[in-house]
Amino acid sequence: MKKIILSLITFTTFSNLFAQQELGTHLLRDVWQVNRTNPAIFPDRKFIIGLPGLYNNLNIENLTYNDLFVKENGETLLDIDNAILKLEANNEIRENLEVETVSLAFKLGNLWLSAGHSIKFNAFIDYPKTLPQLVWQGNAQFLGQNVDFGTNLQLFGYNEFAFGAAFPITENITIGGKFKWLSGFGDVSTDRTKLNLLTDDVAYALTLDADFRVNSTGNIRYDGLRDITVDYDLNDFNGAQLFNQNTGVAFDLGVHAKFGKLDLAASVLDLGGTINWKEDAQNFSLIGTFAYQGLDIARDVLEDSTTVESAIDSLFALYDFTETSNSYSTSLPVRYYLSATYQLNDTWRFGGMIYGENYRGESFPGVAVSGNMQLLSWLNLGASYAFRSETFDNLGLNATAKLGPVQVFGMTDNIITALNPKNSNSANLRLGLNLLF
Repeated sequence: MKKIILSLITFTTFSNLFAQQELGTHLLRDVWQVNRTNPAIFPDRKFIIGLPGLYNNLNIENLTYNDLFVKENGETLLDIDNAILKLEANNEIRENLEVETVSLAFKLGNLWLSAGHSIKFNAFIDYPKTLPQLVWQGNAQFLGQNVDFGTNLQLFGYNEFAFGAAFPITENITIGGKFKWLSGFGDVSTDRTKLNLLTDDVAYALTLDADFRVNSTGNIRYDGLRDITVDYDLNDFNGAQLFNQNTGVAFDLGVHAKFGKLDLAASVLDLGGTINWKEDAQNFSLIGTFAYQGLDIARDVLEDSTTVESAIDSLFALYDFTETSNSYSTSLPVRYYLSATYQLNDTWRFGGMIYGENYRGESFPGVAVSGNMQLLSWLNLGASYAFRSETFDNLGLNATAKLGPVQVFGMTDNIITALNPKNSNSANLRLGLNLLF
């Protein structure tokens, strides 16, 4: 079949990537990157320079490489029908890419001050199983049914300029906060997602009940349904995108307590985090109930002979999007950390944490435990185990090396991906380089 009836609303399928459940880093109290998860925690140094680093997290719910590709007669073939069988009623794909450029922290008496810049790309898509079923397998399987295929998505990038401070309120307890100024350089997101398609089981008439809007900052080019393109490259960034009219703010708050060998911490990140998108803002809306009563096109879309172009041309006048240029806003995920570590002796430290995240009307919990060993005076090795994104196979590893003032740090929350990538749903990595004085 030429599965094309959904091509008329192709924007819902463009961004198939998008989270930020960083667990392992938070339990490593001696690395500078832990300050990104709690602004009250600083390594025991007086002057810190954070050099360029990288963080990436990808989670694809209910799908793996081996679900999409199968071996037949020695050849690797794409098998979308098999992948669709693996999907649940609703499925999510999330990704976070963070590039740390530079950061600085120093201690003045009992007061810690910090500043830093990073570039962040986030992606989120929550799609129903009916979407790939309709696009790939056609709507004949849903004759007489009212099918919901609305998709909740956001893909955006922004610069983060962070300014933090922390100070002790008692001998054992430190509080900290961070102000973040945000400068967005690209966004594609939906704020209304209702799309219901009914195919009459007698006359094959199509009825679309819609209250759908997608917003963008110029990354979607729209010239009717026959010419919809997306120009968004996560790798395309230049210095001119540091400052523009798409701005916002966010706040981090944290508390850190030490009682002998016991270390406790709690934090909330990106409170009030909102970006107001004004520069080159575009909105595409489809609102109302649309029906096509003719039999020729409605029947043809179920046949192999119909091309995508001819069907879109025939339905072009019927399903017409309204284009506006209104500013809009989007929110950042709000994240919560509650953790404890215990220094058993000079060699071993153990920890545990609870994580929570609220984003686009959904909650994402996580739980982790960890153990670290000071193998050599300059080398610390550790492992973690976590429950996150409804998966239980998250075994992490980390290593920190300190040679003079140079601290090199690497961690992953899921080493299984490196060992068996074709059967994994997630990938996670952070690399950091710091100077500690």
